[in-house]
Amino acid sequence: MHLHHADLTISPWRNGAGRKADVVGGPGWLITFAWVDKDADFSNFAGQDRTITLIEGDGFTLDFPDQPPLVLDTPLRPSWFDGGWPARCRLHGSPSMVLNAISDRAGWRHMVEIRAPRPEDTGFAVLLEDGGPGYRRLDTVSLPDAAVTVHCAVIRFTPRA
Repeated sequence: MHLHHADLTISPWRNGAGRKADVVGGPGWLITFAWVDKDADFSNFAGQDRTITLIEGDGFTLDFPDQPPLVLDTPLRPSWFDGGWPARCRLHGSPSMVLNAISDRAGWRHMVEIRAPRPEDTGFAVLLEDGGPGYRRLDTVSLPDAAVTVHCAVIRFTPRA
């Protein structure tokens, strides 16, 4: 599978406060891009784990009522949080784009790593740079894919036993 970022459909967040483009998903898991254009509440994903990675922009801080804030100001640093925590986003400046991996905690685990894919990898890779003919930055491929050797967000979902 090779999904071109340019072909993704943009739609509103669950709560209507921002924009997103779902990349690929299955029962209990999802990879999506999101654009944070202004300070806003994040959508509630109760019962789900979220890993968010800043791709573009100045970043933002997520404020949680009962947890320390999560500062996302370093690109390509995956950060986990509980999708059920009420979160208020405060932009640090320019609008930002993020990559999200979301999984239903009862049935799935997920991991996001920033690196080149390895031949033994399974899951998905979101290209963080152009990868040769037909492979563009922010495209997503299923792994293994021998043609992809560039810097990626490697995302793996594994069922809980």
